[in-house]
Amino acid sequence: MIRKNSHLRIGRYHQHLHELLDLDLSPLDYMLKEFPEVREREEMRKIIGRYGLTGRQQVCPMRQLSDGQRCRVVFAWLAWQTPHLLLMDEPTNHLDMETIDALGDAINDFDGGIVLVSHDFRLINQVAQEIWICENGAVTKWQGGILKYKDHLKSKILKENADNAAKFRK
Repeated sequence: MIRKNSHLRIGRYHQHLHELLDLDLSPLDYMLKEFPEVREREEMRKIIGRYGLTGRQQVCPMRQLSDGQRCRVVFAWLAWQTPHLLLMDEPTNHLDMETIDALGDAINDFDGGIVLVSHDFRLINQVAQEIWICENGAVTKWQGGILKYKDHLKSKILKENADNAAKFRK
């Protein structure tokens, strides 16, 4: 039997979460609305600032922000919930390299558990302790790092291409 701890906080991030933000609100107003226990605007500005949104970006309507900047708002919102477990689906979409590296550092510093689903080999290489492969209706643990898996995929594709070329010549 599996029972969920009643105090467990699970943070969920998916690649379209930033699209659900109220675009008429500023990041500052959104965060103050979501976390009314933070009464000081300056305190919330510091919190948001840790995620790379500073100055005017914090007070303009979110419709004026890029998708990457909106993702930063979502990361600030998610982190402020202090989850024990993070479920992250494609968190690098819309992010620049610097932000992806900062995300990798944040994941490595996170004390809780993380399930990361990503096609971003750079991030996976930076943070993954285990690689699980989902294909052909099965989930298996990969024995090796993500770069070794990438090499495996290249070899597999080259072999399939060679096999297909041989069939075509016949």
